[in-house]
Amino acid sequence: MLMPEHLGSGIVLFRNAVKVDQDIILPYIASLKEKAIKEDYTIVYDDDNQPIYAINRSGHRYIIEDIYKSSSHIMNFVDENTNKQIIDFFEGCEKSFYQGALSYTTVFPMILTSLWWRTQGHILAYGPESAMGLHSDNDVNYQPGFEPDLQVATRSVMGMIIYFNDSVETIDDIKKYEYLGGEIEFPYAGIKYKPKTGDMLMFPSNYLGSHEVYPCTDGNRYAYIGYFSQGSPHLERGINITHGEIPVGSQGQIWMPNIVKDYVEFVNKNYKDVDPEKINELLRATHRVYNSANTVKDMRDE
Repeated sequence: MLMPEHLGSGIVLFRNAVKVDQDIILPYIASLKEKAIKEDYTIVYDDDNQPIYAINRSGHRYIIEDIYKSSSHIMNFVDENTNKQIIDFFEGCEKSFYQGALSYTTVFPMILTSLWWRTQGHILAYGPESAMGLHSDNDVNYQPGFEPDLQVATRSVMGMIIYFNDSVETIDDIKKYEYLGGEIEFPYAGIKYKPKTGDMLMFPSNYLGSHEVYPCTDGNRYAYIGYFSQGSPHLERGINITHGEIPVGSQGQIWMPNIVKDYVEFVNKNYKDVDPEKINELLRATHRVYNSANTVKDMRDE
């Protein structure tokens, strides 16, 4: 069982949730980032064939050095040539997300009814001097009078991150894959966390879980992120949820039809020696009678 450590304000840490073989996983991610940079940017050269600047797919210009400093969200990262050990590792990350969500729910049982489907995880790669400003994960940059076309993030209930390498204190602590900086801070909760290999954070996607990532001042910061969400499909807004499985390394949204049953089994297995009153509290959401579309059911019996 992944043991939850509640840091405050719904932010939960699971230490050593995943075992990371850095010599296999991190070089693979580094190669993916290099490939993403080549695909995302076009280099413009002068008459002497010297690079002047880069243009991204949106037409924005960047100083050459800055394209390597930016953070990369690597979405589709598995193909027919990918090593099975790498595929197995990321499948394990997805399983840790799910098991972590069950454990998280024992801390906040009423979140269970808000966990309908999940978004397949993707890789985050931060280079030297890259950072992420303050934001919440369900923000789609809405402005009065402007509704963004894609609104899948507005459905997000909980975000989760698995860290693949360590943030250290000094440059002398960098031995191979470590980096300086890259801490994540939740200012409204007064929480700042320094990433450690294999740790997993789970936190609210709304404004209470707003967070920022400090500059990665030396080295590269690698992580894996996913979301658990709620709400019905809305194709026009990019919300297209499948009932089947999606191969790891591919993007999409997947229904979780068994999460209530799995949570009940999780509680009965891991809390069988606690008193019945505590069990009842943990399972409160599964006993709730709800009324929707003229149906009244007990979720536990569904």
